[in-house]
Amino acid sequence: MLRIIEFFTRNRLFSDLLTLFIVIAGIVSALLIRREVFPNVNFDVITIGTTYPGASPEEVEKLITNPIEQDLKEVDGIKKLRSYSTDGRSHIVAFLDPDQTTEAKAKSDIQDVVDLYTPPEGAEETKVIALQSKQQPVIEVAVVSDIPEIELRSIVKDLEKELESVPGVAKTVHKGIRDIEIQVLANPAALQRLSVSLDEVVSALKFQNKSIPAGTIEPLSPTQNEKETLVRTIGDFRGIKDVEDTVIRSNELGQPIRIRDVAAVSYNLEKPTIINRTNGHPSLTLTVLKKEQADAIRMVDMVIERAQKFQDEHAHKFSTSYINDFSQYIRRRLSILTTNMVFGLILVLLTLTLFLPFRTALLTSMGILISFLGTLMVLYSNNQSINLISLLGLIIVSGMLVDDAIVVADNVVRHMKKGGDRVQNAINGAFEIWPAVTASVLTTVIAFLPMLFMSGIFGKFIKQIPMGVVVALLFSLGEALLILPQHFAHYARLEKKQNPNSFTRFTLRFQSFWDNKLVPRYLNLVTQIINKRYIAAAFVGVFFIFSLGVAKFGLKLVLFPPEGIEIFYIRAKAPTGFSLKQTTDAIKPIEDLVAALPKEELQDFVTTIGLVQQDANDPNTKRGNEYAQIAVYLTPEPDRDRYAIDIIEDLRLKIGKPEILEELTFERMNSGPPMGKPVSLGVRGKTYDKILLAVAELKEKIKDLPGLIDLSDSYVSGKNELHIIVNRAEAAAAGLSVTQVGTTVRAALDGIVATSIQELEDEIDVRVSFSPEDKTSADTLGLIKIPNKMGNLIPLTRIAKIEKAQGIAVFQHEGNEREVKVTASLNTDITSSTETNNIIRKLLPEIMKNHPDITVDFGGEDEDTQESLASLVRAFAIAFAGIFLVLILTFKNLFQPFLVILTIPLGIMAVIWTLFIARMPLSFMAMLGIIALAGVIVNNAIVLIDFVNSARRDGENKIKSIITAAELRLKPIFLTSVTTVAGLLPTAHGIGGLDKFVVPIAMSLGYGIMFGSLLTCLFFPAAIAIMDDFQEFIEKKLN
Repeated sequence: MLRIIEFFTRNRLFSDLLTLFIVIAGIVSALLIRREVFPNVNFDVITIGTTYPGASPEEVEKLITNPIEQDLKEVDGIKKLRSYSTDGRSHIVAFLDPDQTTEAKAKSDIQDVVDLYTPPEGAEETKVIALQSKQQPVIEVAVVSDIPEIELRSIVKDLEKELESVPGVAKTVHKGIRDIEIQVLANPAALQRLSVSLDEVVSALKFQNKSIPAGTIEPLSPTQNEKETLVRTIGDFRGIKDVEDTVIRSNELGQPIRIRDVAAVSYNLEKPTIINRTNGHPSLTLTVLKKEQADAIRMVDMVIERAQKFQDEHAHKFSTSYINDFSQYIRRRLSILTTNMVFGLILVLLTLTLFLPFRTALLTSMGILISFLGTLMVLYSNNQSINLISLLGLIIVSGMLVDDAIVVADNVVRHMKKGGDRVQNAINGAFEIWPAVTASVLTTVIAFLPMLFMSGIFGKFIKQIPMGVVVALLFSLGEALLILPQHFAHYARLEKKQNPNSFTRFTLRFQSFWDNKLVPRYLNLVTQIINKRYIAAAFVGVFFIFSLGVAKFGLKLVLFPPEGIEIFYIRAKAPTGFSLKQTTDAIKPIEDLVAALPKEELQDFVTTIGLVQQDANDPNTKRGNEYAQIAVYLTPEPDRDRYAIDIIEDLRLKIGKPEILEELTFERMNSGPPMGKPVSLGVRGKTYDKILLAVAELKEKIKDLPGLIDLSDSYVSGKNELHIIVNRAEAAAAGLSVTQVGTTVRAALDGIVATSIQELEDEIDVRVSFSPEDKTSADTLGLIKIPNKMGNLIPLTRIAKIEKAQGIAVFQHEGNEREVKVTASLNTDITSSTETNNIIRKLLPEIMKNHPDITVDFGGEDEDTQESLASLVRAFAIAFAGIFLVLILTFKNLFQPFLVILTIPLGIMAVIWTLFIARMPLSFMAMLGIIALAGVIVNNAIVLIDFVNSARRDGENKIKSIITAAELRLKPIFLTSVTTVAGLLPTAHGIGGLDKFVVPIAMSLGYGIMFGSLLTCLFFPAAIAIMDDFQEFIEKKLN
């Protein structure tokens, strides 16, 4: 190592050019590096979706979900299966075990299973999709207008093409846009008069809209005028007139019966399944997804510019709102990083100038800039991105990047003040300290590395933190050991100016105070603590145990606290059987209350009728006319006076419990990764009768628990049903099958797509059904007639009876068993998810005695908490073991590494009291801060012991060596602690911009280092003396 340090220190030009290269390359990388919302990760989740138009949930469960689930049991690597069978749709979610399979292999195996499955007639192709974050939604463009929907649809489709031409846009997904179709609305009276069935209408359209290749004509002796000719039979429909003129068949007189004779044919929009509203007005929405390699900020700017230009070109026929702009989160966190880095750099510079001349302090603090730029260079060259998670890592590490430079600078200056060759003194100072500095940086690196091995969806995102942190720390170490000594040897000033200004005079007075008053008092206090070291050790031990008690009984465990919330949902369910219009009318008063929120609080709100989901991949999606959701987008939390929780509670009181709605719940979108409900219990069994009895008892037991709100379950009774019971014997005698009967009934009521017409870029479906006025009551079924093979029309009522029944809206499975979810939200000022779920666990045995055939599993936030805690424990254990191994390699014994490890509890105590005083919960991010702290807090102890060992090698006695090391290390410990804290506390307190998601880890690290370092300075010298006593005792015993 000596030769390497010597090479860089003596080759001034090479070192300066290397520094310049890193700076230029870093600046270029900063300008070019991709910025995105989240890193590209695989979620280890695969969805299997099948649409079966017109089928009831029970039919979907029986004919699609159950067979596919049964076959999926044979696929390796599936950890859990969850499914939802609803009106006309089966949705199966496979959660993968990444330790047993890869996403690509699992998707291939699942696709093989699906390919072997034979769907019922009329079901659409089953789609297998692996959920990934490659194509991320970054912004939604909502278009609002009073012009007719069909005209607005045309404009929005043009806007869609315009936005998809923006560089970086992968595609747009529209919501609320209905497709145009040609509707063939049959008149039952006309059908009966002309003895025509719906089946004949469908067949005529299906088989007459054809173009068929007929082959080729080849002349026997080809000449210039006689060549091979292709022959085609042309029968494609060119437009609506061709549909109207289509001949169904001829009547008894040989006259053609055409479509127009039995049905009205017209262009129309398809039947709506959802209604979309933005800020209380009907709207059509385009969600813009970015390509994997696109820059989110640049792309959003271009999307808004292009949409605004498009709006101007259309004479303001519509207005646009830009909703859910994810780029704002990146901009905000980038701003925080930049502001805090500048603020931290100024604080570091000011702190260093208390002891060093300005030029020397500037050279030392350059390590921050070089480390950041070097990190950006490495990330860019490896095709990595700047995203919300990697930015979090850079914010965390910003205060640590100058620590090693301070230690090296202090030792180099100490050697240079002895006189002699400046270059050689710089080399000696850096070489003397390099093992301790390297060990201290490696312990910090090792503290972050275990985050790479964290499991679950959190782990996939958290992996981005150590990547940036480790690269930045290694650049910092390289700069401190290789570049800084050269800068000090050739550029540093060791003494203050002879004619000082007022600030320099202040620093000189501070140095005098430090050297003549503070240091002697500190050494006197340390000497007293060493003399009474066992009393001091007992005091620290008792205080640590007391602190653990404060953590257990005074801190709530909340994985992701409800802070920094900018989005929440109001979800409602109207009575089953409501139309979309009725549900819209029911939700309108709530929209009015949301719209009345102050402008400084409300950004936008989007209402969706007929669909409840957080995003397109939400496995808990609910569909149906009776469902409604209002997504409320708030202004950033620092810009408003009230927290989201206060706004929600205010709305909850104003809305009350509307009689017209069966359910009304509020759900917050936390700033962390997606999580389940605070209380989520899966009640499973074979029949819904037994499950519902258990659910009723469970809800009765827990409804009055402290802080429990919005208690509900996922069971939804279905619409009123009419079951057509086919008499198989009668049907067979009439020459009909059950399939023919079902298909004809579906065509009459729901409609059936008989064929399609290509018009320009659109493929327009031709849908056949009864006219709306002919399917308003059960009497419609009496009008249906089915043709048999003989051409006779058989009335439906002759071969089947019709019974009324009550259906189920959703058949939910988990692990191939039927399930009902019992969920609730919590008032986090009163209780936490962990506390509430622990109470419920104690209540369950009594409930289970009454329902032996039922099983209950905990999910949602509780499941996420258990998984995350297990990952954190593993990460801490790996970090602890790694740090201990580095210390053994550094000190080559077991006693001193064990002693250094004892400083970790000092930092943990500081974190506990910081969170307790700040009234903050013990959150996931705070615990990540504790793991990172474990690698940082030991650094001071490492260098302190290294100096003790050095002093003892020079012949000093044990106590004297401890005092000497404490004196020499006080200034570097003070400087490294102050500079680290200076880099973190602006983030913790929002001085450069507030980001609540980052605050817990910044608080844990900042105050943990501040008070942990203070306790290390005071009590660690006594710990060294106790270790000496212990070693002497062992030696005496052995002798």
